[in-house]
Amino acid sequence: DDIPNDFVERSIAAGATEIHLKYDTCTSDRIQRIHAAGLRSMAWLRGPIGMKDDVTSKYFDVGNEDETMYDVLLRSGVQSICGNRP
Repeated sequence: DDIPNDFVERSIAAGATEIHLKYDTCTSDRIQRIHAAGLRSMAWLRGPIGMKDDVTSKYFDVGNEDETMYDVLLRSGVQSICGNRP
């Protein structure tokens, strides 16, 4: 993935109070680093609208969100999820 090693420090320098990570980059280590810095965390999942190219060539899980996917994210320690299914 393209997340720099100093992503927490960069976020703090920018005045952030929380960090939003794409769902497939939410590792327990990253989430722990976010929380240790006193920031909140959120995982976001790609939405299906306007994503025809992504769905056919990049992100085959778009539209396949389910409780298992949410459970894996929550186990990483992330505090909230921005999903596409209520």
